[in-house]
Amino acid sequence: MLWLYILLGIALFVALVMFIPITLRASYKEKFWCAVYIGFVKLQLVPAKPKKEKKKKVKKQTPKTEQPKKATEKKPSLIKKYGIEWLLNLIKRVAELAVSALQDFFSHILIKKFSLSISAAGDDAADTAIKYGKYCAVVYPAVGTIVRVVKCKGYGVDINPNFSEKAETEINFDFVARVFVFRLVALAVKHGIKGLKLLAEVKNEL
Repeated sequence: MLWLYILLGIALFVALVMFIPITLRASYKEKFWCAVYIGFVKLQLVPAKPKKEKKKKVKKQTPKTEQPKKATEKKPSLIKKYGIEWLLNLIKRVAELAVSALQDFFSHILIKKFSLSISAAGDDAADTAIKYGKYCAVVYPAVGTIVRVVKCKGYGVDINPNFSEKAETEINFDFVARVFVFRLVALAVKHGIKGLKLLAEVKNEL
């Protein structure tokens, strides 16, 4: 019966690992900050923590004897060998696989918080109005695209012009997104198999 308990323990451990959340947190308020949380483990990405400098050991250099270079035969390029149509078809197949993988990946991400506020300011009233229009034209469509592609619990975007004298453009940003380990494993298996099949087909064609 001991082996049964061991198997149950392993299965329970794997199940717990699969349901570990991976959370990305990012914020901007004068300075950018970003970190990834794997369960309760924090990995700070920006600003990066300073690394300790290691003392480099000085190696004694030994004189190298020059060896005669061997003449290498140039192999024909893939385009010359198989044609441009074959290469374009391969690029198309790789692109389709990449797009499918990205769509699957983003569809399983949950944005728990998305908050962006911009106070647009320029040199004068006209410049402020122009900047405000540019920011709106870029930000609102981009956020709309993100919300359509990714599951979003709540988001808020606020862009306002600041016509005060000597005002400066201010940006505040908070972002929290989460995905579970089992989702990433399932995606890796699904699209990894497709990638291996494509690689095998290309090898057979060569």
